[in-house]
Amino acid sequence: MNFVIILFLALVVLILLRMPIAFSLGISGLLYLILFPGDTNTAAFLDKMVRGIHSYMFLAVPLFILAGRMMNLAGITERIFNFALSLIGHIKGGLGQVNILASIIFSGMSGAAVADAAGLGLIEIKAMKDEGYTAEFSACVTAASSTIGPIIPPSITMVIFGVLTRTSVGRLFIGGIIPGLLMGISLMILVYIMALRSPDDFPVRPAPTAKNIWISFKGAFFPLWAPVIILGGILWGIVTPTEAGVLAVIYAFLLGALYRKVNLIEFKQSLIDTSKQIGAVMFILAGARIFGYVMTIQRVPDLFTAWMTGFTQNRTVVLLLVNIALLFLGMFMNSSTILILTIPILQPLLSSYGVDMVHFGVVMTLNVMIGMLTPPLGVTLYISSDIAGVPFEKIIPHIIPFYLPLLIVLFLITYIPQLVLWLPNLLMP
Repeated sequence: MNFVIILFLALVVLILLRMPIAFSLGISGLLYLILFPGDTNTAAFLDKMVRGIHSYMFLAVPLFILAGRMMNLAGITERIFNFALSLIGHIKGGLGQVNILASIIFSGMSGAAVADAAGLGLIEIKAMKDEGYTAEFSACVTAASSTIGPIIPPSITMVIFGVLTRTSVGRLFIGGIIPGLLMGISLMILVYIMALRSPDDFPVRPAPTAKNIWISFKGAFFPLWAPVIILGGILWGIVTPTEAGVLAVIYAFLLGALYRKVNLIEFKQSLIDTSKQIGAVMFILAGARIFGYVMTIQRVPDLFTAWMTGFTQNRTVVLLLVNIALLFLGMFMNSSTILILTIPILQPLLSSYGVDMVHFGVVMTLNVMIGMLTPPLGVTLYISSDIAGVPFEKIIPHIIPFYLPLLIVLFLITYIPQLVLWLPNLLMP
């Protein structure tokens, strides 16, 4: 047990020294090989590294990343925004409401909060600032709505969770639909209340004509089919989630060609950028596999489970503590790292309390998405503040109200599992 403390201290020190997380995880794990060479060997460590990233399902991750990039290049984000604008741009909250609805629609295509914040955010924030909204509010609502991206399927985070826990990715995808819609509705209610309290800060738009709605719908018609193709293919058993990623890339490329927005040079650059991004993720997964292997040898998951069950038999308390811990970690680590580090410990613990892994997968995904919105890391908050041209520290007070609806949804799906499990049980029994 003393070595476990040394292991975690080494990891923390390396991270504080700003060493890349993949190296921090790998070096911390290798300390065990150096200090206790008789317990294992180099070959076993290398085998764990390779097996950590050797999964057919992981192919879905670069495919959905590439699909998101292609959809941004194809001008799909602008068409979705215009369609959302024609539908609800005239209600209280105006472009704030449009921002959220556009994120809900785009969530069914990209699978990543960063793709939403960076791609859709460029259009949303510019439109909001041009219409008179403050840069702070524009950035905050964009960052908050982008958290819906990995909840409504497809979801890169859920793919990683599914592989690490050997849980059906298809069921995880379907389980995220209701929570994602609840997030969108709760954020829209918040914006509506804010508009009631400060009407001068929310410009009023005239109601659209039927002609305007029809024109915007025609423009978004083919992009709106992307979620149907992805989810429908999985639900009907035509494709696996990985194969759905292939369909998403092909469909995005075809739309780019149709709208004459994507050429071979841009496609090549998208491939290069995706390769760089997925290379970093895979390297982290490989390093984390070593760290997890050492924790398994030292029986850390068993010890933690025994300690927690001795501390309390109350499942409600355990879920509360797990949520608090994940929200705290989200302030300092990215989503992939949190999943890799905590799942080996949390899965046996929660299984001992009878928690369904599909249920917990969606709960955990929402946790780490809120983390992407929380300083000091707050990746989506950084992206949105940069696009809006607002210093990061200036935006922090304005983001606080947006935590409330997200935390309410987190509480609901944590303690009402059927909000997550009802659809998977109905559609994929």
